[in-house]
Amino acid sequence: MSAGLRSGQVADAAGVNIQTLRYYERRGLPAEPARSPGGHRLYGEDAVTALRVIEAAQRLGFTLEEVAELLETGRHRHGRPVAGRDGALSRRRRRTTWAGD
Repeated sequence: MSAGLRSGQVADAAGVNIQTLRYYERRGLPAEPARSPGGHRLYGEDAVTALRVIEAAQRLGFTLEEVAELLETGRHRHGRPVAGRDGALSRRRRRTTWAGD
């Protein structure tokens, strides 16, 4: 990884403000960033992607709890189904009713 992105750079690239980034960090949504020798947070490009996913999922009506589960599942399964897991997306699909149904 290169030197990494600082908090402000990540927030700007993802289109969120720094307070939103900190709030998501407190909720455990983005992966824990590395730290510089001076203690500054250093993020990878994947943090920008994660923030964009969080924002998009919220626009679609997912709760932050559901978003956290989706992100965690994505970190661990890399696109492979997890046997016996009833995740947030499945629950969301069951709750969603379409106009013509």
